[in-house]
Amino acid sequence: MNEQIEDLLAVYVLGGLSAEEEAAVEAHVAQNPHAARLLEEAYAAAALLPYTAQPLEPSAAAEAALFARIEAKVQPQSAPRASVVPAIKATRHTPAKPTLWDTLRHFFSLPLVTAVGLGTAVLLLIWSFSLNQQVRALNQDVQQLTADNSSLRTNFDTLASENLSLTARVSELQAANQTYENQVDEMAQTNAQLIATNHELEAEVDETAVAQTTLEAQITELQNELDSVLAAIPFDSSQVYAVTLPGTEDQPGASAELVIDPVSNTALLIVDGMPELPQDAVYQVLLIRGTEHETAETFRVDTQGEGVLLVHSTEPLQSFDAVGVSIEPEGGSVQRTGEIVLLGDIN
Repeated sequence: MNEQIEDLLAVYVLGGLSAEEEAAVEAHVAQNPHAARLLEEAYAAAALLPYTAQPLEPSAAAEAALFARIEAKVQPQSAPRASVVPAIKATRHTPAKPTLWDTLRHFFSLPLVTAVGLGTAVLLLIWSFSLNQQVRALNQDVQQLTADNSSLRTNFDTLASENLSLTARVSELQAANQTYENQVDEMAQTNAQLIATNHELEAEVDETAVAQTTLEAQITELQNELDSVLAAIPFDSSQVYAVTLPGTEDQPGASAELVIDPVSNTALLIVDGMPELPQDAVYQVLLIRGTEHETAETFRVDTQGEGVLLVHSTEPLQSFDAVGVSIEPEGGSVQRTGEIVLLGDIN
């Protein structure tokens, strides 16, 4: 209903409504500020209508008839007509400025304004009114778009700033990731080295275990041999004594203990710290008396430089001055040929 009344505003301005329609328009405008603004715009558009018509020059007969009517209303009938016309002609170009409503009334009272002209004027007024509404709507759209553009620009600047921050952060994370990757590579290399070292240690442990097993077997064997030797020695514990045979300058790290039983003319030789000899050489016991000596049993040592030997003599051992050990060829020698590596007094 409101839209129908607002559509009548243009016709209302031109005075083309009935009394009921005018009352309805005026009541609506009085209660609706928006409609009041539209009415003002319609009046402004109507004020421009007189300037849209093509001005026409009145004919001489129409001008003379118009002046005659004016003269009849201004002067008495008996006054000379000729004296009035010049005065009117002299003043007709300085009339008072007409109001907008007077202009419209005069315009629509002209004979040239036909029904077609009136319809055209109404259409022009409606078209002008519609254009004003469109312009206002476009202005509002422009203002809204300007505000939206400003907001978008602010959002864009914010996003650009955030993008720069994120780009910097990504660069930092990439650098940190590269550092971590380098550390991982170094740790992988270190781990590989540790694994290789562990394998080497495991191999050494295995070798050590084998060597330990071998040594334990040798120790067991030596212990068994020592037990056999000790079991076979007819020592008289009341007369048994021991002497030390230190190493000479040829083997300063070697040493030996000689346990002597004077009754049985036997002795137990226990050596330590003596190097292993080649297969073609052996250690041989020397029984020394003055500048003479007798050779006795030969022996070898184990990988630890240890050995045990039972020494026999046809003569009492106390009759000799000293006991020594020399290096001799495989099988021993009747007379010493090698260097003496152990030497100690027997008494």
